[in-house]
Amino acid sequence: MNRTLLAISLVGAAVLATTAVQAQGMPSGREPGAEPGSTRTPTAAPNWTPTAEGAIARQQIHDAGYNGVSMLMRNGDGSWQGQALKGDTYYMITLDPQGHVTQR
Repeated sequence: MNRTLLAISLVGAAVLATTAVQAQGMPSGREPGAEPGSTRTPTAAPNWTPTAEGAIARQQIHDAGYNGVSMLMRNGDGSWQGQALKGDTYYMITLDPQGHVTQR
């Protein structure tokens, strides 16, 4: 009986601790030091990480009918080059900044 009560108490404490941590991590919608009632309006495009940009490029290549994208590298002009599988054949491909995939 005491073990059951102890187990239930520990589970309840864990749930409360998790809820408190999640509540602390939720954004308030305003910058620290900003006046109450004011909201922040983004002035620039999001700062994408190379990993996020690569994932977007891979998805665009996949949407064009290719699988198995590998050796994907970004060029200075914003295009991407890599290797991808279409059917049973690997092709060298280029994804231009407008999202068009071409075989090289």
